[in-house]
Amino acid sequence: MITNVHANERPSRFLKSRIENFAEALAFFTPMPQRQVAFLLQIDFWDWEMDEILYAVSNFGDREQAWRLSGRTADDLLGSQGILLRAKTRKSYGAAVQVTKVVAPLVDLRNLVDQWNDLVARCEALLDRGEIEKTLIVGGKVLQDLSKYRKTLTP
Repeated sequence: MITNVHANERPSRFLKSRIENFAEALAFFTPMPQRQVAFLLQIDFWDWEMDEILYAVSNFGDREQAWRLSGRTADDLLGSQGILLRAKTRKSYGAAVQVTKVVAPLVDLRNLVDQWNDLVARCEALLDRGEIEKTLIVGGKVLQDLSKYRKTLTP
């Protein structure tokens, strides 16, 4: 996957790898209806995994700031959590530890969301609209579509 970053930035290797691995799993399910049925049988698991990726990317900026803190600020933040550092460790830690800014792989995430929504749409095409209508008429509870599984990116 291609990620647009500036020369002094690089995408998070961890998030990029996580997105790429998840994209491979989605690609496995996409081409055949039999695999799409298997996906539907596991959709709550995959939906949870997708939400975890979205969450990890959405708050990545906060975590990235940890590389930019001075030793004293880091020590204060850790101390507020009851974690006390040795003075030598505190003095050696600082913003110079990470020269290249690490950014979330947003282009990759957008592509993953598109891939996810495409797979959900393919699975939705497998639904039996006639049976859904009959079930609803007699008061049964069924999903009319898979819209609750679609994902969007929030700025």
